[in-house]
Amino acid sequence: MRYNRVLGLALAGLVLCAAAAQAREEQKMAPLVHCVIFRMKKDAPADAVDQVIADCHKMLAKIRSVRSVRAGKPAKTGTDEKLKKPFDVGLLVLCDDVAGLKAYIEDPLHKEFVAKYGKYFDIEQLQVFDFEDQKK
Repeated sequence: MRYNRVLGLALAGLVLCAAAAQAREEQKMAPLVHCVIFRMKKDAPADAVDQVIADCHKMLAKIRSVRSVRAGKPAKTGTDEKLKKPFDVGLLVLCDDVAGLKAYIEDPLHKEFVAKYGKYFDIEQLQVFDFEDQKK
């Protein structure tokens, strides 16, 4: 019985250590944020948005300097309708620094993505925001 209790405490300690390590890793999240807001051209194929989102995850997430990728359609609820601006795809890419962002932009997978889908994007309405997370 005492052995089971000691073993249980040891396992609980390991779980807590693992959770703490994960929390520390999340706090070290890459500070450079690259946000791209896409509007599709009116003549883009009906499934272009879904293809773009899938390839954001499939292609862009493989780039070595990329720490995390988030991509998707506008949320159905959330921000007040008066404040919302229309868009088709939102892309968020996290890198460690400006050098990582430059490596991402120059990477063959990014260039392949742009070559594949650039013809569907309304470049006049494309918005790109790069900023550094100021969390200290």
